[in-house]
Amino acid sequence: MPTPEEQLIVLAHRIPAAVTPVGDWLAEVADRVVLITSEEAAPGYAGMFRDVLPVSDYSGSDEVVDHLDRLCADHSVARIIHGTEDDILRIARVRDRHGIPGLSEADALVFRDKYAMKAAAQAGVATPAFLAPADGAQAAEFARLAGWPLVVKPRLGYGSRGVAVVEDTAGLTSQLRDRDPADVLLEAFVPGTVHHVDGFMRDGEVLLAVASRYINSCLSFADGESLGSVQLDEHDLLTKRLVAFAEQVVAVLPSTAFSPFHLEVFVQDDTDALVFCEIAARLGGGHIYETLAHSIGAGPVELWFRDQAGLSHTGPVASRTPGSYGFLLVPPRQGTLVEIGDLPLPDGVLQHSLPTTLPKAFDAATASTDTVASFLVHGADAGSVESALRRCALWSAAALRWSS
Repeated sequence: MPTPEEQLIVLAHRIPAAVTPVGDWLAEVADRVVLITSEEAAPGYAGMFRDVLPVSDYSGSDEVVDHLDRLCADHSVARIIHGTEDDILRIARVRDRHGIPGLSEADALVFRDKYAMKAAAQAGVATPAFLAPADGAQAAEFARLAGWPLVVKPRLGYGSRGVAVVEDTAGLTSQLRDRDPADVLLEAFVPGTVHHVDGFMRDGEVLLAVASRYINSCLSFADGESLGSVQLDEHDLLTKRLVAFAEQVVAVLPSTAFSPFHLEVFVQDDTDALVFCEIAARLGGGHIYETLAHSIGAGPVELWFRDQAGLSHTGPVASRTPGSYGFLLVPPRQGTLVEIGDLPLPDGVLQHSLPTTLPKAFDAATASTDTVASFLVHGADAGSVESALRRCALWSAAALRWSS
């Protein structure tokens, strides 16, 4: 039987090495690592691991799972490492089939299926009224009881894809007609601001949490508005409420090994009550992981990957670094970006990303990850960060020049 030092570690990961230098993070065990990645990312990982297996359609095909099943059948596999939402559930199923430790399918489903997620969360916190309708009659009855507007979303979606707010029966009927009946969730609309809490959990407890507020929303992003996020001040009363809420949510969900989490919470307009939206057993999208890294003084993805590989890590620090961090994502227009004006960036910008080759054609944003420009900012407190983000939005409106 192979010794632990001879067992494979399989890493399923589509993010390029320029963003996630996994070769450095897993250097001690690189000779045991087999990486499954996209054809686009594969060249950047060449020579770093025992083997690199590129697939042509990473997220949309069975190629990743086929490679995993073959490796587990032909070799002794100690661990399977994952990092993105599209891998969580399918890799959990592979673990179950081959008896590999880690998040099981039953537990992973609670962090992916929004119906199962809300059913579990309501044992500890307030949730919107919700239903997975069996047919149009059930949907109509739910609408009668919950009132308008309603939120329609895929149970297994992510990145705000496929989320719609409907105002009447005609809108609801239209949405249901175009969706897979087995992948539909209806929710009562919660008027309020959306906040998120990001950090690490283990064995049903929150190890570290940083609370933030979205500027605009993932839904308004598809309408052409920038999406931003600003970390709340550590001693803000709302920060303490949101962290306590996160602790209540994590306590009633399936227990995990060391794992990041991304929790979204409504703060109701009229009462300031906290209402559960969603939680994921992964890092948040956009530039949330970067703001979290600055805030805790450690790389959250590196911590997570090393733990999944069975390697030691320092773990997240107990307290935040001074100040607040935030980010802004600017959605593309439908058209061609022809020029970027030579304007000075606003104060507080730590990093920014812009297209380097112009002119460049874009489609309008369909998800909260579709961007033409992004900014990472730092300030003394949440107020100064929010002001800097709004200046970044004004900068983008003035500097990005489009033709239809």
